This record gives sequence, structure tokens and C-alpha cells, in this order.
Amino acid sequence: MSTGKVREIVAARVQTEAKAVVFANELTARQRTVLAELLGCPVFSSGDLRAPEAADSGQG
Repeated sequence: MSTGKVREIVAARVQTEAKAVVFANELTARQRTVLAELLGCPVFSSGDLRAPEAADSGQG
């Protein structure tokens, strides 16, 4: 992700007063840390929002 794109995301987060930002692509731990610092809020990837599989939840 380019520096300019990150600046756009920061501006949009500030303007909308978003409390968190979700990225469609998976993020590494380092990317998540750096983006959270730059954005000033929690950062998630789409994988963080997926429901656990039935096998993982103890069902089945």
C-alpha cells in the first residue's frame, strides 16, 4: 500500500470519526501494528471478521 493511499485512509478515518478500520486483504502482524499506529484506531482484516468454522466451535 502506497504512502499516498495510507494518507487517504487516515483522512477518511478522521473525517468519518471511524472507531476502527477493516481491510479486505489479510494483514501481517507488522502491517496491522503500523496501520493502527498511523490510523490511531484498531485495524482488522476481513479474516478477523469471519465466523469460526463449525469444527472450531466445538459443534459437529
